[in-house]
Amino acid sequence: MEREKSVEAFGWAARDSSGQLSPFVFLRRETGEEEVRVKVLYCGICHSDLHCLKNEWHSSIYPLVPGHEIVGEVSEIGNKVSKFNIGDKIGVGCIVDSCRTCESCLEYEENYCTKAVATYSGLHRDGTVNYGGYSDHIVVDERYAVKIPHTLSLASAAPLLCA
Repeated sequence: MEREKSVEAFGWAARDSSGQLSPFVFLRRETGEEEVRVKVLYCGICHSDLHCLKNEWHSSIYPLVPGHEIVGEVSEIGNKVSKFNIGDKIGVGCIVDSCRTCESCLEYEENYCTKAVATYSGLHRDGTVNYGGYSDHIVVDERYAVKIPHTLSLASAAPLLCA
């Protein structure tokens, strides 16, 4: 990824299957036309995060920044974003993108897409590694984020975003 087309981020990463997390500075891709950059305010912990940290499913990519129960505030929007505005409180679950062309995607069942892009320990369509919500910000396609109602506690909302 080119440095001028990326934004520095800070997170907590596992470097191997020990499950130990340590500080990690990395680059996130720039915000695309239909994407939002989210300042992470809360991120839950799921047993899936623990499985991935320890590579128990034999699919982890290290360094690994876990976290797929993300609640945050929109800090930047792409020029084609229509669902969100800067300052909106939103949630991000375990998928941040998909192929958008297969039968599952066309039926709005992206969770069945064989090319769905996981929030972390996966590759984005541009080949960059995705890092999760144990970080200061994340970039996600607007299709894979939801508004958090003002009446719901942001901290309480994070665990609802699992699966």
